[in-house]
Amino acid sequence: MPRIIDIIAAIVNRIEPLRLMAVKAGISEYAEACPPRPYSHSMHANYVTWTGLVERKFSGRHLPPATGAKAPAEPDLDRLAALFERDEFIPSHDTSLMFPIFAQWFVDGFLRTKWEDPNEPRKFRENESNQEIDLNQLYGSSETQTLMLRDLGNGGRLKSRIVDGEEWPVLLFEEREDGIHLRDEFAKTDDRPGLYTDDNLHRIFSRWTDEQLKTAWATGLEFGSATLGQSAMNALFLREHNRVAGVIAKAHPDWEDDQVFETTRNVMIVLLLNIVLGDYIPHIATKRLNLAVPPGWAEEQPWYRTNRMAVEFALLYRWHDLIPDEFDSGDGVKPATALTRPNGWLEGVGLGDALLGATRTRAGRIGLFNTASFLNMKGGADVKRLSIEMGRSTHLASYNEYRKLYSLKPIKSFFELTKDKQSAAELQDLYGSIDKLEWFVGIFAEHYEKPQMMGDLLRIMVAHDAFTQAFTNPLLAKSVFGPATFSEEGLNVIKQTQTLADLITRNTTAKDKRKLTMRHQG
Repeated sequence: MPRIIDIIAAIVNRIEPLRLMAVKAGISEYAEACPPRPYSHSMHANYVTWTGLVERKFSGRHLPPATGAKAPAEPDLDRLAALFERDEFIPSHDTSLMFPIFAQWFVDGFLRTKWEDPNEPRKFRENESNQEIDLNQLYGSSETQTLMLRDLGNGGRLKSRIVDGEEWPVLLFEEREDGIHLRDEFAKTDDRPGLYTDDNLHRIFSRWTDEQLKTAWATGLEFGSATLGQSAMNALFLREHNRVAGVIAKAHPDWEDDQVFETTRNVMIVLLLNIVLGDYIPHIATKRLNLAVPPGWAEEQPWYRTNRMAVEFALLYRWHDLIPDEFDSGDGVKPATALTRPNGWLEGVGLGDALLGATRTRAGRIGLFNTASFLNMKGGADVKRLSIEMGRSTHLASYNEYRKLYSLKPIKSFFELTKDKQSAAELQDLYGSIDKLEWFVGIFAEHYEKPQMMGDLLRIMVAHDAFTQAFTNPLLAKSVFGPATFSEEGLNVIKQTQTLADLITRNTTAKDKRKLTMRHQG
């Protein structure tokens, strides 16, 4: 049965003036929840510097470093990690596995904290992305990477291969007599860097078996084959790129290869933005409104500023609680560990069936006591412990200080925070005072009711950064958005794309949009 909120949203979506009024008001509420960029502080130094204000390789920060008496407490990490450990899977209200596999792939394109030696005292300072939503998952972050991934001279297409009638990215490695090696086209030479840096190659692939290396793909990011989200979304968007390039090339036979490619890339970035605003963010907000607004509207808003990714944004997306213990692969139930390095089975099952399986699988509930053991294991992925350590290393302010920044009332007790006596007592024992609670722990300890999928502070911070980063994309500027940028054919594709299901039904064997949602079909 449809919920009242969905019925109301459907009515509002059909009345364009009412939809625009509601959407603009909602976006502005979140976008103006805290002061606009530029951030006064960045990861360049613990104080304001000119370099920190203008050099975008340094991640920003919403609040200045908290030190001394203002710093939150730092209780024992083993005890804190135990607060996140799952004893029994806690399902989400209505979220499918499709949501987290898209979310991870989406945010990993711009939240790229530079990997550094763990013993480096000033680690986590830099961001390897272009600080834009630019689909570098597909195209890479540099012109050199893009050229390596393009099928040059072939109608603006990206390199791909066909396996049993399905299109997939090309392989990254090849087997030779002396072992597994990077394919020559992606390896470093005297004249150019490789597709990935040596550090990133080692960081991602050093623990892969030879059989796993044989299945790794060449994608824009070095971890493009590391999880089901990365692999499935990269394959899907690759197919759509090549499909759209074919449409544009056919309509403009006089265009050179570069123009077809660049126009297609412009279209693809806006398709991603449409999906984020029409499918992804509405699910987080539990509102089913179409968030599309006329190009140029954001330019008139006080929060329309140059993009800068914040260290808090990189941390708040650690939603590993969403990963279940097992999932429908499209070819039977698999343990969640099969979500990592999945290309071998994914190519066998097929992309359409795998994505249908994801939408049939219920995701976990965001919060304490719900991170799968293989993700929370000390010495293994250890995702929550490492996230807490990152927050401490960057001297993040306390949970209540962030509530104040976003105009929320400070929480007065741990029970008010969690509404659960057991977890409140454990947090009280660990931190002593609610004002000493670390922000990262606090956003996952927040209580929330159905149909919400996260607590108030986490939701507002997600929406604020998402809206102010997405709507400031240069392709949405009034002076840019038009046929000269996208072609008439590209504009038509943009108009036809509002949800992830639109891409899936165009590029896989799965054709029923009703079954291909971020909302669990159960």
